[in-house]
Amino acid sequence: MLKDKIAVLDVETTGLCPWRHDRIVEIGIVVMDADGTIEAEYETLVNPTRDIGPSCIHQICSADVLRAPTFADVAGDVLEILSACTVIAGHNVSFDKNFLVKEYDRLDATLPDVPLLCTCRLFGRASLQSCCDELGLSFNGMPHRALVDALLTSRIVALLCSGDPSLIDTHRLSNVSWPRVSPLRTPCFTRVHAELSSTAPPKFLQRLSSSIHHDTEAETPNVLAYMVLIDRILDDRVIDQSEEDVLVDAVTNWGLSSAQLSAAHTNYLHNLAASALADGFVSDTERRDLHVVARLLGQNESTLDSILESAASQLSTARRVSKNLGVDTDFVGKSVCFTGQLSASIGGQPISRDLAETLAKDAGLSIVSNVTKKLDLLVVADPNTQSGKAKKARDYGTRILSDAVFWRMAGIAVD
Repeated sequence: MLKDKIAVLDVETTGLCPWRHDRIVEIGIVVMDADGTIEAEYETLVNPTRDIGPSCIHQICSADVLRAPTFADVAGDVLEILSACTVIAGHNVSFDKNFLVKEYDRLDATLPDVPLLCTCRLFGRASLQSCCDELGLSFNGMPHRALVDALLTSRIVALLCSGDPSLIDTHRLSNVSWPRVSPLRTPCFTRVHAELSSTAPPKFLQRLSSSIHHDTEAETPNVLAYMVLIDRILDDRVIDQSEEDVLVDAVTNWGLSSAQLSAAHTNYLHNLAASALADGFVSDTERRDLHVVARLLGQNESTLDSILESAASQLSTARRVSKNLGVDTDFVGKSVCFTGQLSASIGGQPISRDLAETLAKDAGLSIVSNVTKKLDLLVVADPNTQSGKAKKARDYGTRILSDAVFWRMAGIAVD
C-alpha cells in the first residue's frame, strides 16, 4: 500500500473575503508523511494584480509582489502538488480553500469539494498561536508567512496523526476529479527574492552612469533643472520605465557629469532631511519616506544617517514645535483623490479616509472619489500599488503623490 502524503497549506491574502475580490498574495505548501517526515516544500509570493490591501498582518507590500508570478502562472504547479497528495490539511483550512476555489474559478477551473483536515476545528482553537501554546510549539520564523505557518501546522498534524492513526482514514481523498491546469514550472519568487530585489541598485542609476561619456561639468542652471525634475518624478516615490527614459535623456542633453549627478542626489536627500527636521525631530513616517528616497537615489543607510546628522547640525537651533510649513500654493483649488490605506498617523492614530479628506479640504483642495482625466492629484500610501485607481491615473498621466509627500506639501504635521 502506498504511503499517505499530506499537503499542509497556508495562504496570505489581500483581505478576508475572496467573494469580494480579495486575492492570494503568498502560498506555502508542505508535503509530509503521516509520521511527520517532510518530503517537499513550496513557497512563493503571488502578484494579485490589485492593491495589496492592509499589510499590517503579513507584512507584504506592493513592491514585494511586483516581480512575483500571478496565480495563473502557478495554478498548474500548485494543483500538481495537491493532486499528488491523499490528504489536504491546514489551520482553518476552509479559509485557504475558499481563496483557492475563487482563484481557480477565475481560470475557468473548478476545484472539487474534498474533505479537509483542519487543526483549528480539531483543537477548537481559533488561532494557530493558541494551538502552539497548548502544545508547547514555537514558530521557526515570523508568523503570518505562508510557509512558516504551514510548517508549524505540519507539526501539529503529525502530533494529531500519531495520537489517532485513524484520522488519516476519515480525511483521505478518493476518486477525486481534479481540473486540468497545465503546470508551467514557474520559478518561485519568495520574500527573500523580494528583499534582494529591493536592495539591488535601482536600474535607472545604472542607465544614468552608462549614459555619461564626458568629463566636463554642466552649467549650474542645468543642474538645478535636473534637481527640479528629480523632485517631480519622486512625487510618488517610484521611478517607472518612462521616467527612467526621461532622466536618461535629461542627463545626456544637459551634460551632467558623474560627480554632478552624485552631488545632486545627495543634495536632494539633504534638503528632504532638512525639511523632516524642521520641527526638531524625524517621525517614523518621515524616516520611512527618507529611506525610500535614499534607496531610489542609490544611498545606503549609513549615508542617510550622515545626511541626517549634517542636516540636524544645520538646524541645531530648531526646537520641537509644531510644523508651520504652509500650504504649497500649487495645491489650492486642485482636486484630490485618495486610494488605499494611508500610512501616516496623527497623535498615534492612523489617518482615516474621512479625516484625510477633511484635512485636504482645510488645505484648499476639492475632494473627488474617482479618477478621471480632470483629476489633479492621486494620493497613495504605497507607491507601488496596483489598485485600479492608480493604474487609471498612470494611464491618464495624473500626478501621483505618496501620502508622506502630500502631508508635507499640505502643511499638515503627521507622526
